Order: sequence, then structure tokens, then C-alpha cells
Amino acid sequence: MSVFRFRHFEVRQESSAMKVGTDAMVLGALVNAVQSKTILDIGTGTGVLALMMAQKFPEARIDAIEIDPSAAAEAQINAGNSQWSDRIHVLESDLKDFQSGYKYSLIVSNPPYFTNGLLNPDRLRAKARHESALPFELLFARVSELLNDDGVFWMIAPADALNELCAEAERVNLWLKNRIDILGKEGGLPVRIVLSFSSNRTENSEHDCLTIRNSNGEYTREYKALTIDFHGVRV
Repeated sequence: MSVFRFRHFEVRQESSAMKVGTDAMVLGALVNAVQSKTILDIGTGTGVLALMMAQKFPEARIDAIEIDPSAAAEAQINAGNSQWSDRIHVLESDLKDFQSGYKYSLIVSNPPYFTNGLLNPDRLRAKARHESALPFELLFARVSELLNDDGVFWMIAPADALNELCAEAERVNLWLKNRIDILGKEGGLPVRIVLSFSSNRTENSEHDCLTIRNSNGEYTREYKALTIDFHGVRV
């Protein structure tokens, strides 16, 4: 059985096309929102981001949607096996069809990407990784409908998608608040960006940088400090 062990929970990942990776770890650790009581995870996969949000926001209800039946079933198992099973609700649903009786104070997503890349020959992995499965236009349109007036949307994407993402966000009156450039290795170029958007427009967004590994290939001090609540021996 393929299991990824965090400090406070485990993630079974036999059925989900996308396994637990650095992208989810970085996004989940960087998410910063005040008093989030209602959280939506779009494209939850194994449920890892939903579980990280449950740990991070102890009073929140988390809804997690996933279009792939096998992945949704596995996410339900992972949520059910966690100490937050009463607060995480996994739903098999396409984002375009998803309906909720309330709006969210925080929305997170590790969406499909590689818009211009070749489709992976594995159908499920291709669906999970390719932007055509969840166009950015649809993503931002639904986020703008589902986010409450003071809510924040956090996501991770390829670094070269910045301009496209900001343009799609502005079309639905969402504005960039935070941008964190993610460098895979010290001295390299950003490979990912973590972004946050809200409906409250500000003069200047915050711009930071996170380096995952140093020149020796070891995790940097800043990355270890950021993820310390999630990495390590499960307790």
C-alpha cells in the first residue's frame, strides 16, 4: 500500500493519479488566512490539502471536491481515517456543477497545469496534470462565485503562468495579494508560484521567494521551518 506519512496524518495514494508532492506541501504550508471557518479545496486528489487545512484551521469546515471517482473515494478514506473526519467533507463533483449552500472564507487549489505541454500517455495522470481538464477561466469564474466578500483564494501554478492567471483573476474582479516565487534549488529560476487573490483591491501585492533546496541538494532552513508542522514523525 502506498502511504505518505505526515506528522499528524497519513495519506493513502493508491488510486489518485497525482501523488503527494512538494507542490501540495508548499501551498498548504504557505496558505495564510485569518479566522477561516469555511474552506473549499478544489481538485483535492488524495485529500492532502484538505487535511493540511484541517490541521491548520482547527475550527473550519472543509469541503473538498474531486472530479475523478477513484481519487474522490481515496480522499474520503484519508479524511475518514484522520482526527478531523467530522470536519472534512469530500464530494465527487465537477467544479462547473458544484453547488454550495454558503460561501467560503478560504479556497485553495493545486490545479491541473502544463497548458502547453504534451499530454501524459496515462489518461488519469494526464487529466490531473493538464490545464484543459480545468481551464483557468472556469477556475477563477467559480472561485469568484464561491468566495465570500472577505475571502481569499490561494493556488500554486507554473511560474510562467503568472500573467495569464492575473489576467483571468482580474476579469472576475479578483486581485493579487501575495506572490511567492518557488525556486527548486538555490541560484535557479522560479519553477512554481504560489499566489493569493481577493476581491479587495490593494495598491501593492506582497512579493516573496522560497527556495526548496540549497546548492548541496539539501532542504533549506527556510523550507524546513515552513513545513515543520507537517513533516516528520507522525504523533
